[in-house]
Amino acid sequence: MNSIDTKTQLGAAAKPRWPAEWEPHECCWMVWPDSAGWGQRLEAVEREYVAVAHAIGRYEPVRMIANPRSAAKAKRMLGAGVDVVELPVSDSWFRDSGPTFVKQPDGGVSGLCWRFNGWGGAAPDFTDDARLARRLVSGLGLDAGTSAMAMEGGAIFSDGEGTLLTTDTVVFNPNRNPGLTREHAEAEFRRTLGVEKVIWLPGNDAEFGTNGHIDGIATFVRPGVVLFELSSEDSGPSFETTMKNLRALEGQTDAKGRKLDLLFIREGERLRAGNGDWGYSISYVNFYIANGGIVMPRFDLPGDDAARDAVAAAFPDHAITQVNIATIAAGGGGIHCITQQQPR
Repeated sequence: MNSIDTKTQLGAAAKPRWPAEWEPHECCWMVWPDSAGWGQRLEAVEREYVAVAHAIGRYEPVRMIANPRSAAKAKRMLGAGVDVVELPVSDSWFRDSGPTFVKQPDGGVSGLCWRFNGWGGAAPDFTDDARLARRLVSGLGLDAGTSAMAMEGGAIFSDGEGTLLTTDTVVFNPNRNPGLTREHAEAEFRRTLGVEKVIWLPGNDAEFGTNGHIDGIATFVRPGVVLFELSSEDSGPSFETTMKNLRALEGQTDAKGRKLDLLFIREGERLRAGNGDWGYSISYVNFYIANGGIVMPRFDLPGDDAARDAVAAAFPDHAITQVNIATIAAGGGGIHCITQQQPR
């Protein structure tokens, strides 16, 4: 089966709810890049982070975590409009290392801290990143939830109404959760996120590090509607992987019993090499949904304008801002990967 309905008889037991990304935000969190892994690209990456932060700042407050050694530079480059919070960090892909903020039954917000293991050990040093979620949640004075399941925020997506999108190649990868069963994974999503139904896509076992994160494949744009990213190629391994994911998604229903409507966007052309093994991110669906706006990638590729039109059609009530992230993309991620929303 491509998906398993995990509705269970919970009685009157209270459970959390993971809000959809289009629900109101208190702020957007990011992490300032200072990893030596960027090498000579670091200054260009910093400028692109500033551009993303300022674009999101048009719609909602932005708070930037920075290593103490780089906080002064971050403050200088970002300017007065972005708060800088000093915490020890290694990598700047905060979607994956940061907490997943959930709503409790009383309306309060708490921070769910997954077990972060550096993308299955793909990152050589992730000690500070593994502690980052708990440090931030504690500093904010919020209750912290924990999970023994190794997970990254880019691997899961919620419609806010009990439906979760995720992939087999991340959740069941031996480098993250050896021996984990589908039943136990769904029970953990139910416990931590209040999920009632999980829709499983095959994912992408050829993708280094992230191993097929959902935020490079498909995203909910509103309840019952999914934006799916088509391959830029008409044949070959990438095309076949895309079609396997599409076939798994077609005909699915959500937790409310609605048959999913599918919208489509085409990924960028495969014209560039990435930084080392991580590959070059050409995903336009890897965007950030802000309060009233969408901040999405440009890569200086021929498909940039068509992708913008597709996102505008999917979000007719949102303003669309495109930011050039051609250097960030060389690290294997996009705008969704470097951001994390905190619900209001």
